[in-house]
Amino acid sequence: MNIDFYRNYIEIVDKGTLSAAARELHVAQSALSNQLKQFEEEYKTQLLIRSSRQMELTDAGRILYKRAKDIIALVDASYKEIDACIEGSQGILRLGVTQAYPDNYVNNLLVGFQRENPEVKFEIREEDSREVLELLKAGVIEIGFTRINGHIPANFNEETSIVERMSIFCSRNNPWIKPEEETVAFERLGGMTLAISRGVEEQLTEMFERANISPEILSVSTSRSNTMMWAEAEAAVAIIRTNSTEQMEYHNTFCRPLVSDDPTLQEMLQTSRSIITLKNHILSAVGARFVNYMKEHIEIVR
Repeated sequence: MNIDFYRNYIEIVDKGTLSAAARELHVAQSALSNQLKQFEEEYKTQLLIRSSRQMELTDAGRILYKRAKDIIALVDASYKEIDACIEGSQGILRLGVTQAYPDNYVNNLLVGFQRENPEVKFEIREEDSREVLELLKAGVIEIGFTRINGHIPANFNEETSIVERMSIFCSRNNPWIKPEEETVAFERLGGMTLAISRGVEEQLTEMFERANISPEILSVSTSRSNTMMWAEAEAAVAIIRTNSTEQMEYHNTFCRPLVSDDPTLQEMLQTSRSIITLKNHILSAVGARFVNYMKEHIEIVR
Protein backbone atom coordinates (compact mmCIF):
# COMPACT_ATOMS: atom_id res chain seq x y z
CA MET A 1 0.00 0.00 0.00
CA ASN A 2 1.32 3.47 -0.95
CA ILE A 3 2.60 5.26 2.18
CA ASP A 4 0.75 8.40 1.09
CA PHE A 5 -2.51 6.46 1.46
CA TYR A 6 -1.80 6.19 5.18
CA ARG A 7 -1.08 9.91 5.40
CA ASN A 8 -4.29 10.66 3.51
CA TYR A 9 -6.29 8.30 5.71
CA ILE A 10 -5.09 10.16 8.81
CA GLU A 11 -6.12 13.44 7.18
CA ILE A 12 -9.58 12.10 6.33
CA VAL A 13 -10.14 11.04 9.93
CA ASP A 14 -8.76 14.29 11.36
CA LYS A 15 -10.86 16.48 9.07
CA GLY A 16 -14.03 14.39 9.43
CA THR A 17 -15.10 14.52 5.78
CA LEU A 18 -13.64 13.60 2.41
CA SER A 19 -14.28 17.08 1.04
CA ALA A 20 -12.42 18.82 3.88
CA ALA A 21 -9.50 16.40 3.59
CA ALA A 22 -9.39 16.86 -0.18
CA ARG A 23 -9.18 20.63 0.22
CA GLU A 24 -6.38 20.33 2.76
CA LEU A 25 -4.41 17.83 0.67
CA HIS A 26 -5.14 19.57 -2.66
CA VAL A 27 -6.31 16.35 -4.26
CA ALA A 28 -9.58 15.35 -5.89
CA GLN A 29 -12.26 14.07 -3.55
CA SER A 30 -12.85 11.14 -5.86
CA ALA A 31 -9.18 10.15 -5.50
CA LEU A 32 -9.50 10.05 -1.70
CA SER A 33 -12.75 8.09 -1.98
CA ASN A 34 -10.99 5.51 -4.17
CA GLN A 35 -8.07 5.27 -1.74
CA LEU A 36 -10.45 4.70 1.17
CA LYS A 37 -12.23 2.00 -0.86
CA GLN A 38 -8.89 0.30 -1.57
CA PHE A 39 -8.07 0.39 2.13
CA GLU A 40 -11.37 -1.28 3.02
CA GLU A 41 -10.82 -3.91 0.34
CA GLU A 42 -7.28 -4.50 1.58
CA TYR A 43 -8.33 -4.92 5.22
CA LYS A 44 -11.62 -6.64 4.31
CA THR A 45 -13.75 -4.47 6.61
CA GLN A 46 -15.49 -1.12 6.81
CA LEU A 47 -13.28 1.56 8.30
CA LEU A 48 -15.55 4.60 8.31
CA ILE A 49 -19.31 4.99 8.62
CA ARG A 50 -20.27 7.65 6.11
CA SER A 51 -23.10 10.13 6.60
CA SER A 52 -24.11 13.27 4.77
CA ARG A 53 -22.25 15.50 7.19
CA GLN A 54 -19.60 13.50 9.07
CA MET A 55 -17.64 10.26 9.09
CA GLU A 56 -17.44 8.04 12.15
CA LEU A 57 -14.67 5.51 12.80
CA THR A 58 -15.53 1.85 13.17
CA ASP A 59 -13.52 -0.17 15.69
CA ALA A 60 -11.34 -1.43 12.83
CA GLY A 61 -10.98 2.10 11.51
CA ARG A 62 -9.81 3.27 14.91
CA ILE A 63 -7.13 0.59 15.01
CA LEU A 64 -5.92 1.51 11.53
CA TYR A 65 -5.87 5.22 12.43
CA LYS A 66 -3.59 4.53 15.41
CA ARG A 67 -1.32 2.19 13.47
CA ALA A 68 -1.19 4.55 10.48
CA LYS A 69 0.24 7.19 12.80
CA ASP A 70 2.87 4.70 14.00
CA ILE A 71 3.73 3.75 10.41
CA ILE A 72 4.13 7.39 9.39
CA ALA A 73 6.19 8.13 12.49
CA LEU A 74 8.50 5.21 11.69
CA VAL A 75 8.92 6.22 8.04
CA ASP A 76 9.51 9.86 8.95
CA ALA A 77 12.04 8.82 11.59
CA SER A 78 13.91 6.75 8.97
CA TYR A 79 14.16 9.71 6.62
CA LYS A 80 15.27 12.02 9.42
CA GLU A 81 17.97 9.64 10.65
CA ILE A 82 19.32 9.11 7.14
CA ASP A 83 19.35 12.87 6.56
CA ALA A 84 21.17 13.35 9.87
CA CYS A 85 23.73 10.72 8.85
CA ILE A 86 24.30 12.38 5.47
CA GLU A 87 24.68 15.78 7.12
CA GLY A 88 27.15 14.40 9.69
CA SER A 89 25.07 15.46 12.74
CA GLN A 90 24.82 13.43 15.94
CA GLY A 91 21.42 12.03 15.05
CA ILE A 92 17.96 11.80 16.55
CA LEU A 93 17.24 10.29 19.96
CA ARG A 94 13.81 8.61 19.89
CA LEU A 95 12.41 8.03 23.38
CA GLY A 96 9.17 6.70 24.83
CA VAL A 97 8.45 8.03 28.30
CA THR A 98 5.70 6.96 30.69
CA GLN A 99 3.15 9.62 31.56
CA ALA A 100 4.81 11.21 34.56
CA TYR A 101 5.46 14.82 33.69
CA PRO A 102 6.40 17.10 35.32
CA ASP A 103 9.35 14.92 36.35
CA ASN A 104 12.28 17.09 37.37
CA TYR A 105 14.67 14.19 37.78
CA VAL A 106 14.21 12.86 34.24
CA ASN A 107 14.09 16.42 32.91
CA ASN A 108 17.51 17.09 34.45
CA LEU A 109 18.91 13.94 32.87
CA LEU A 110 17.61 14.91 29.43
CA VAL A 111 18.85 18.47 29.72
CA GLY A 112 22.23 17.30 30.99
CA PHE A 113 22.61 14.92 28.05
CA GLN A 114 21.63 17.65 25.58
CA ARG A 115 24.19 20.04 27.05
CA GLU A 116 26.92 17.46 26.57
CA ASN A 117 25.61 16.64 23.06
CA PRO A 118 24.24 19.93 21.68
CA GLU A 119 23.72 18.60 18.14
CA VAL A 120 21.41 15.78 19.20
CA LYS A 121 17.71 16.21 18.36
CA PHE A 122 14.92 14.59 20.37
CA GLU A 123 11.68 12.83 19.50
CA ILE A 124 9.83 12.02 22.73
CA ARG A 125 6.51 10.18 22.94
CA GLU A 126 4.62 10.14 26.23
CA GLU A 127 2.60 6.91 26.54
CA ASP A 128 1.67 4.33 29.13
CA SER A 129 4.14 1.49 29.74
CA ARG A 130 2.33 -1.06 27.53
CA GLU A 131 2.37 1.32 24.58
CA VAL A 132 6.05 2.14 25.17
CA LEU A 133 6.81 -1.59 24.82
CA GLU A 134 4.80 -1.76 21.59
CA LEU A 135 6.62 1.25 20.17
CA LEU A 136 9.97 -0.36 21.01
CA LYS A 137 8.96 -3.59 19.26
CA ALA A 138 7.75 -1.63 16.22
CA GLY A 139 11.01 0.34 16.02
CA VAL A 140 9.25 3.69 16.39
CA ILE A 141 11.37 4.46 19.47
CA GLU A 142 14.76 3.15 20.55
CA ILE A 143 14.73 3.59 24.33
CA GLY A 144 11.80 3.43 26.74
CA PHE A 145 11.16 4.66 30.28
CA THR A 146 8.62 2.25 31.80
CA ARG A 147 7.04 1.23 35.07
CA ILE A 148 6.28 -2.49 34.90
CA ASN A 149 6.82 -3.49 38.54
CA GLY A 150 10.19 -5.13 38.01
CA HIS A 151 8.89 -7.65 35.45
CA ILE A 152 10.81 -7.01 32.24
CA PRO A 153 9.52 -9.12 29.31
CA ALA A 154 12.06 -11.56 27.92
CA ASN A 155 12.54 -9.67 24.64
CA PHE A 156 13.70 -6.48 26.38
CA ASN A 157 16.85 -5.40 28.24
CA GLU A 158 16.72 -3.30 31.40
CA GLU A 159 19.71 -1.01 30.88
CA THR A 160 19.34 0.71 34.27
CA SER A 161 16.58 1.91 36.58
CA ILE A 162 15.52 4.84 38.73
CA VAL A 163 14.37 3.94 42.25
CA GLU A 164 11.23 5.85 43.24
CA ARG A 165 8.88 6.10 46.21
CA MET A 166 5.18 6.81 46.43
CA SER A 167 4.78 10.27 47.92
CA ILE A 168 2.12 12.83 48.67
CA PHE A 169 2.06 16.16 46.86
CA CYS A 170 -0.18 18.91 48.22
CA SER A 171 -0.74 22.61 48.77
CA ARG A 172 0.88 24.23 51.79
CA ASN A 173 -2.62 25.33 52.80
CA ASN A 174 -4.18 21.86 52.61
CA PRO A 175 -6.26 20.77 55.65
CA TRP A 176 -4.70 17.30 56.02
CA ILE A 177 -0.88 17.48 56.19
CA LYS A 178 1.45 20.09 57.66
CA PRO A 179 4.52 21.15 55.60
CA GLU A 180 6.85 20.55 58.57
CA GLU A 181 6.06 16.81 58.57
CA GLU A 182 9.01 14.84 57.14
CA THR A 183 7.03 11.70 56.24
CA VAL A 184 3.36 10.72 56.05
CA ALA A 185 1.98 7.40 57.25
CA PHE A 186 0.19 5.55 54.47
CA GLU A 187 -2.63 4.62 56.84
CA ARG A 188 -3.51 8.31 57.29
CA LEU A 189 -4.68 8.48 53.67
CA GLY A 190 -7.97 6.97 54.80
CA GLY A 191 -9.09 10.35 56.10
CA MET A 192 -8.07 12.35 53.03
CA THR A 193 -9.43 13.24 49.59
CA LEU A 194 -7.01 11.93 46.97
CA ALA A 195 -6.07 12.51 43.34
CA ILE A 196 -4.22 9.56 41.82
CA SER A 197 -2.84 8.48 38.47
CA ARG A 198 -4.23 5.60 36.45
CA GLY A 199 -0.86 3.87 36.62
CA VAL A 200 -1.02 3.36 40.41
CA GLU A 201 -4.78 2.84 40.78
CA GLU A 202 -4.66 -0.98 40.89
CA GLN A 203 -1.70 -1.08 43.27
CA LEU A 204 -3.20 1.55 45.58
CA THR A 205 -6.52 -0.30 45.69
CA GLU A 206 -4.69 -3.41 46.90
CA MET A 207 -2.78 -1.36 49.46
CA PHE A 208 -5.94 0.37 50.74
CA GLU A 209 -7.55 -3.03 51.28
CA ARG A 210 -4.52 -4.29 53.18
CA ALA A 211 -4.47 -1.17 55.38
CA ASN A 212 -8.26 -1.37 55.82
CA ILE A 213 -8.80 2.25 54.76
CA SER A 214 -11.19 3.83 52.26
CA PRO A 215 -10.05 7.31 51.19
CA GLU A 216 -12.24 9.47 49.00
CA ILE A 217 -10.91 9.45 45.43
CA LEU A 218 -11.63 12.77 43.74
CA SER A 219 -9.78 12.08 40.48
CA VAL A 220 -8.10 9.26 38.56
CA SER A 221 -6.10 10.63 35.64
CA THR A 222 -3.63 9.35 33.06
CA SER A 223 -1.82 12.68 33.38
CA ARG A 224 0.48 13.42 36.30
CA SER A 225 0.04 17.15 35.75
CA ASN A 226 -3.76 16.80 36.09
CA THR A 227 -3.31 14.78 39.27
CA MET A 228 -1.08 17.52 40.70
CA MET A 229 -3.53 20.21 39.60
CA TRP A 230 -6.09 19.04 42.20
CA ALA A 231 -3.44 19.29 44.91
CA GLU A 232 -2.44 22.78 43.83
CA ALA A 233 -6.12 23.77 43.98
CA GLU A 234 -6.29 22.47 47.60
CA ALA A 235 -9.07 20.08 46.56
CA ALA A 236 -7.10 16.88 47.20
CA VAL A 237 -3.79 15.30 48.13
CA ALA A 238 -2.04 13.93 45.06
CA ILE A 239 -0.24 10.57 45.15
CA ILE A 240 2.80 10.59 42.86
CA ARG A 241 5.93 8.51 42.39
CA THR A 242 9.23 10.34 42.59
CA ASN A 243 12.85 9.59 43.44
CA SER A 244 13.40 13.05 44.90
CA THR A 245 10.74 14.79 46.97
CA GLU A 246 13.02 17.83 47.19
CA GLN A 247 12.77 18.38 43.44
CA MET A 248 8.97 18.39 43.68
CA GLU A 249 8.97 21.32 46.14
CA TYR A 250 7.44 24.52 44.81
CA HIS A 251 6.49 27.88 46.30
CA ASN A 252 2.93 26.92 47.25
CA THR A 253 3.23 23.12 47.37
CA PHE A 254 5.35 20.42 49.01
CA CYS A 255 6.08 16.71 48.64
CA ARG A 256 6.67 14.09 51.34
CA PRO A 257 7.39 10.33 51.15
CA LEU A 258 4.77 7.85 52.31
CA VAL A 259 5.83 5.30 54.95
CA SER A 260 4.24 2.37 56.76
CA ASP A 261 5.02 0.14 59.72
CA ASP A 262 3.61 -2.76 57.73
CA PRO A 263 6.65 -4.36 55.99
CA THR A 264 4.58 -5.42 52.96
CA LEU A 265 3.11 -1.94 52.48
CA GLN A 266 6.54 -0.37 53.03
CA GLU A 267 7.95 -2.57 50.25
CA MET A 268 5.04 -1.73 47.93
CA LEU A 269 5.65 1.99 48.47
CA GLN A 270 9.01 1.64 46.71
CA THR A 271 8.87 1.30 42.93
CA SER A 272 11.27 1.69 40.05
CA ARG A 273 11.31 3.20 36.61
CA SER A 274 13.18 1.03 34.12
CA ILE A 275 15.12 2.30 31.12
CA ILE A 276 14.75 -0.47 28.56
CA THR A 277 15.79 -1.36 25.03
CA LEU A 278 14.82 -4.12 22.63
CA LYS A 279 16.91 -7.25 23.07
CA ASN A 280 19.20 -8.26 20.16
CA HIS A 281 18.74 -4.81 18.62
CA ILE A 282 21.80 -2.73 17.81
CA LEU A 283 21.33 0.79 19.14
CA SER A 284 22.19 3.78 17.02
CA ALA A 285 25.32 5.70 18.04
CA VAL A 286 23.26 8.38 19.74
CA GLY A 287 21.08 5.78 21.47
CA ALA A 288 24.10 3.94 22.85
CA ARG A 289 25.59 7.25 23.99
CA PHE A 290 22.38 8.12 25.82
CA VAL A 291 22.19 4.72 27.58
CA ASN A 292 25.79 5.10 28.76
CA TYR A 293 25.02 8.61 29.98
CA MET A 294 22.05 7.33 31.97
CA LYS A 295 24.11 4.57 33.58
CA GLU A 296 26.75 7.09 34.61
CA HIS A 297 24.46 9.86 35.84
CA ILE A 298 21.36 8.32 37.40
CA GLU A 299 22.92 8.37 40.87
CA ILE A 300 24.44 11.82 40.35
CA VAL A 301 21.56 14.02 39.22
CA ARG A 302 19.44 15.02 42.25
